[in-house]
Amino acid sequence: MHRVSSILAGAAFRSAVLLLLLFLAVFLVAGVVIVSQTSSEAESEIRALVSNEFELFREAADTGDVKQLRELVDSSAAAAGPRFFIVALYRPDGTLLAGDDIPRPAKLGWSTISSGINTKTPTEQYLALTEDIGGYRVTFGRTLFFVEVGSAALWRALMLASIVVGIGALAIGYLASHGVSAKLDRMTATLERVARGDSRVRLPVGRSNDQVDRVSRQMNAHLDRLSDLLDTMRNTVISIAHDLKSPLSRAYILLQEAEEAPGEAERIQLLEEAQVEIERLNGIFDTVLRISRIEASDDQSGFQAFSARELVSETLQTFEPVVEEARQQLVEAPAHGDATIVGDRRMVVQLLVNLITNASRYSPPGARIELSAGIEDKHPVLVVADNGPGIPADRRSEVFEPFRRLNPERDEKGAGLGLALVQAIATRHRASVRLEDNQPGLRVIVRFPEAGAAV
Repeated sequence: MHRVSSILAGAAFRSAVLLLLLFLAVFLVAGVVIVSQTSSEAESEIRALVSNEFELFREAADTGDVKQLRELVDSSAAAAGPRFFIVALYRPDGTLLAGDDIPRPAKLGWSTISSGINTKTPTEQYLALTEDIGGYRVTFGRTLFFVEVGSAALWRALMLASIVVGIGALAIGYLASHGVSAKLDRMTATLERVARGDSRVRLPVGRSNDQVDRVSRQMNAHLDRLSDLLDTMRNTVISIAHDLKSPLSRAYILLQEAEEAPGEAERIQLLEEAQVEIERLNGIFDTVLRISRIEASDDQSGFQAFSARELVSETLQTFEPVVEEARQQLVEAPAHGDATIVGDRRMVVQLLVNLITNASRYSPPGARIELSAGIEDKHPVLVVADNGPGIPADRRSEVFEPFRRLNPERDEKGAGLGLALVQAIATRHRASVRLEDNQPGLRVIVRFPEAGAAV
């Protein structure tokens, strides 16, 4: 009962009922017009026939012989048969002289007469013409039975068509509402499964491509993103637990060894090593919190326009000595034009620093790291390129995942958060990060929105 009521309350069924009511109203008005027009045309035909047949009585009266007019009326009445037409001849005083015994019309001209002609026939309507001919009054009329029958048949046909159309419209509305209700029930069941933790289930999408199907596609896209987010969160939690376990274990072991150390110098050294591990943990937590804050916030009130080339020059001056300590070279590559970036300058500096640090960490001594700022298709870009080992094309999307390191056994110091922070800052600025082959090495292009566009 609940399912039937939900179907009848559905938008498709209610729309079908409203359209049916509108159709019936239009159909009723059209039916009245059609029946009236048809009846009017039929009566016009009867008037023409009566007028033509009245000429016979006029010709008989022109001879001046009343007997001939009377015989014509009597013969016409006898030949008419029941229900077809009526004819009567009256004296000047109003008494019936010949023809059918019908009520004498009160006036000349056209009138509608109700008469049964005889006791065996029911009362019928006749369209009659009354004229004075040769001092006598003649009435001649034809039955309206066929007009009435035709009008009734036309009304029955219209009613039958209305019933058929009404049943068809209600059936179509019911089936359409049933289909939508079934889809909504399946959608509800699917979302309940998602709420219970089954993030892989998806809404069914039919071939009709109706509104429910289009909504299902959009919701499936959102569920895909939600599933990816949950997977990323799950992997991040696992990675955090894994990456924090090693420094925690080392710090714990170092503290135990410091407690058992025989000499003061050895104890101090072990405590300093434990402090380094704890500081590394603190740095990991700070980076994770920073990424979370950046991803959670969408406040752009502090965004300002600044020169990308000046930013590159200042960053190069600050980090050139650091890179040189690793026996590498940090230079500014030539760029075409000066781009203006609209954003948080400190965040963009952090993005650039992370890219430089990442390039330096994974490049061998003697490597060359190039910084540049320019314009690409009217968009400001920052580019960091190196001639190190690079990243395989099929694994470039992995490096933006938190705690993801391509070679964790060779990178004990890194936590895998550098490029994740870069991606978070770029997303905050509606920018894209693209990794390309530098032949050899890696080329990272950060493309920002146009300065005049809304960020």
